[in-house]
Amino acid sequence: AAAKAIGGSQAFYDWNGINQANANGNHQAVVPDGKLCSGNNPTFRGLDVNRSDWQTTPIQPDANGKFTFVFKATAPHATRDWRFFVTREGWQPGSPLRWADLQEFCTLGNTPLSADGTYKLQCTLPQRTGQHVIYNTWQRSDSTEAFYTCMDVRFQGGGGAIPAPQWQDAGPVTARGELPVGTTLALRVFNANGNDVERVEATLASGQTAAAQWPWVLARKVNGSAQHARVGVLSNGVITPAASATDNRVYLKDGNRFQLDTQVPDPGTPSPGGDFDHVYPAGIGSYVPGQTVVKGSDGKLYACRPFPE
Repeated sequence: AAAKAIGGSQAFYDWNGINQANANGNHQAVVPDGKLCSGNNPTFRGLDVNRSDWQTTPIQPDANGKFTFVFKATAPHATRDWRFFVTREGWQPGSPLRWADLQEFCTLGNTPLSADGTYKLQCTLPQRTGQHVIYNTWQRSDSTEAFYTCMDVRFQGGGGAIPAPQWQDAGPVTARGELPVGTTLALRVFNANGNDVERVEATLASGQTAAAQWPWVLARKVNGSAQHARVGVLSNGVITPAASATDNRVYLKDGNRFQLDTQVPDPGTPSPGGDFDHVYPAGIGSYVPGQTVVKGSDGKLYACRPFPE
């Protein structure tokens, strides 16, 4: 009743519309603390009501510690990833839900649609007891749109420890200074055999070149498009890009390594009217000594001579 009084009844029949159109994998940037259950979508703000008496669903793993989450696909989409989080031990039901309260325990890629029109997503359940919230993000691969779900559950025992994180710290991204506009940054990921498995590029525009800014630009591009890498600051299982010259780190799946390539733009030839002494004519590399004759800017003819030894 309290949720309906605040946000109306739509949230109780149309929760498949809890979305952010421009998430692109950067969920914390578009969904702030306290608004996770509504996905920061005002239409569903009633779902963010802080109460300890939300109806819960009993949840228990099978003999292998697995549980299958079933999502009705009212509108199927190509998927980049499904991510599942659970509230930490010690979280108090009824308190505002924050990203810092969540631990990621399952990540799945593009899962085929079942014949009955559902997505069946099998995860290893973490070890928990009592009332908790399981939070899910569903990021499309054919769009920047993402969807969000809160599940109020009551663990009935069983489950295993939270699996080792899939992302392993591979090293820092350290900015030693400002870069020119037009610089292209390329994060390359290699497998254990040294083969390229992924490459993500970001080209810097004006306002993105400062030492504290370009690592953030790179991190957002990587986190929004990469399958095998994340860049940012790791906290409670969530990797978030930071506007910092030194805080961001690269996280890879176990066994992979990375290389960061930086290509600055070619300054090119100054345009006429600038502060310079001469301009090399186009095609100078094809000139043949003793044969090619060109007309200078003074109107005189000049023969091409061999380069002095």
